[in-house]
This record gives sequence, structure tokens and C-alpha cells, in this order.
Amino acid sequence: MRKSKQDYVGIDNRRRILEAATDLFIQQGAQDTSLAEIAQALNISKGTLYYYYSSKADLIFDVTDVYMQELTEGLLDWVKSLKENTSPENILEAVFHTIFNAKTRGKLHIYLIHEAITTHGQLKEKIRAAYGRWKLMLQEGLDTVFGDTLDTKVYADIILTMLTGGIVHTIIGVEMAPLKELVYPLLYK
Repeated sequence: MRKSKQDYVGIDNRRRILEAATDLFIQQGAQDTSLAEIAQALNISKGTLYYYYSSKADLIFDVTDVYMQELTEGLLDWVKSLKENTSPENILEAVFHTIFNAKTRGKLHIYLIHEAITTHGQLKEKIRAAYGRWKLMLQEGLDTVFGDTLDTKVYADIILTMLTGGIVHTIIGVEMAPLKELVYPLLYK
């Protein structure tokens, strides 16, 4: 059912655009969704949409960034709420499982990386900055779990690299070792 303008009183347009774009990207795929279709779904003009997003790549970046931010913050809150007897390997296994199973978002992430590598210098800079933020969030989570017992900066780099590679593997259907087997050597050299 199409929402009316009354349903959006007090909600900012950027958020509305992100929600509609997310829905359409999930239904049709990012590549097959035009900015015109997003504007039509929102009952706004293309000009209004272009005011907020001048390119589809910028919109996809924000959809992915918002999702990753929410996902990471949720995982960090979960890690902080854990009891002390939860093993680090169970925590990392749950993190990997959660991210690898977000296949639609993973596809958007890979699409963005492709766009950044091939055509979009500005997008490349945005993605680089986002990876920096994600790495800091991972470090924070690792600090919560491990304290001073390991170099969390190095491990955050390793985990972020594994997550990116794991997303690619999951999307293209490459069989991976069970998560427990991937995580254990990471923690216990």
C-alpha cells in the first residue's frame, strides 16, 4: 500500500528516500532501479530526489552506510551486554554470521566497491572513510571483549578484511570453512 504525505509528517526526506531506495533495491536490485522509480515510489519529483542525491552511487552508498552503521552499533551493544563467560570465538562467530547473512546489503556493498574502483573517485573516498569508521567500531568491540590482551588495531584490520572477503564469497556462492574454524586460528595463533 502506497503511503501518503501524512504518513511522513515529521520524518525527514533523506530518511524517506533511503527507506524507499532500500525497498526497491531489495525488490529489483540496485542496478535495475532508477532514481526516477525511487522518486515515483515516494510521490516526489525527480528534482526533489536529485536535491538530496545527484547520483545513484551516492544513494546506494548512504543506504549501505546507514545499514552498516546500524548493524555495527547493534552488534557492539550486543557485545557490551554479554556476560563475562561468553567465549571470544562465539562472539566473533556470531558477528561473522550476522554480516555474511545480510546478502542483499552485501550485494549493494560489492556494487558500491565496483563503482568506486571503476568510475567514482568521490565514492572511493567515502568508502575509504566508512571503512575507517567501521574499523574503529570493530576496535571498540574488540577492546570490550579482550581488553589489553591483544593488539585490537591489527585484529580490527584482519576482521574487516575477512568480512569483506566473506561477503564476496557468500554472494558468489564460494563454500567457506565453518565459521568456528575460521575464527579459532584468528584468536589463538
